Amino acid sequence: MEPKNDNPDISIVIVSWNVRELLKANLLRLYSLRTDKRIEIFVVDNYSRDGSAWMVRTEFPYVRLITNAWDAGFANPNNQALRLVRGDICILLNPDMLVEEGALERVAKELTENHEIGVLGIKLIGQNGNPINNVRRFPTFGSQIALLLKLQHLFPELIAKYMAADFDYDRSQDVDQVRGSFFAFRREMLERIGYLDDGYHLWFEEVDYCKRVKNKGFRIRYCADAMARDYVGKGFSQMKRLECQSIFTASMIRYFRKWHPSWQVCVIILLRPFALAAAAGADGAAWIKRHMIV
Repeated sequence: MEPKNDNPDISIVIVSWNVRELLKANLLRLYSLRTDKRIEIFVVDNYSRDGSAWMVRTEFPYVRLITNAWDAGFANPNNQALRLVRGDICILLNPDMLVEEGALERVAKELTENHEIGVLGIKLIGQNGNPINNVRRFPTFGSQIALLLKLQHLFPELIAKYMAADFDYDRSQDVDQVRGSFFAFRREMLERIGYLDDGYHLWFEEVDYCKRVKNKGFRIRYCADAMARDYVGKGFSQMKRLECQSIFTASMIRYFRKWHPSWQVCVIILLRPFALAAAAGADGAAWIKRHMIV
């Protein structure tokens, strides 16, 4: 059946990289939802080598497909689609997600009736049926140093506040930030706040956007009454630890340059090689384990 995507109410943007079957399940779920909302769906494919783009083109002809000839990360591909969206409500959605019935209606209602809300996140449920920690407080110097030096493995209390370990996922409430895996806002925010910062390849782009939104006087809201299933980073899991850590720490540096004193940036830059060395060591240990002859 042809989806109702003329004059859409909701525009959904999915950036995908080498997760064809999860992306297919995501799209099947979106088109099977019982909703009176008109939706348009954009898929931005970051040079997947698993046939993702072909699958979308042949099995979902109503999806607006954008293909990149390189892995363009997260912020830039989302912006590619956001410049084309027509819905009053925009949702950035990871490819490894399954949106539950009623979630789109609840999101649209919250954002339409409460214009003081700038960004909205919802309850994300993992494969084990438990809520995923998709709410955090804004990064502090201490919490990020702990992450760089991997101190959280010995002293988890160092990042407990940053990770919002005390958060009640059964209660809707205002927060500092929500994960970019389900990131909803009114299209007008693109005019008032701007687009995602293209300077981030991965990580921290949604944190940065929430910071900008709050600085303009809008609220960041977590809604416990809407839900999606999240398979958590299946694309990222294909990357080696060193690559992930290199991108993550580069994004951390960019974030601190924008929002924190320069001396904190200098300390993070000085400590970055230790984080990269630890990641390289972990990759080496994993390689040895895979190739060890028992």
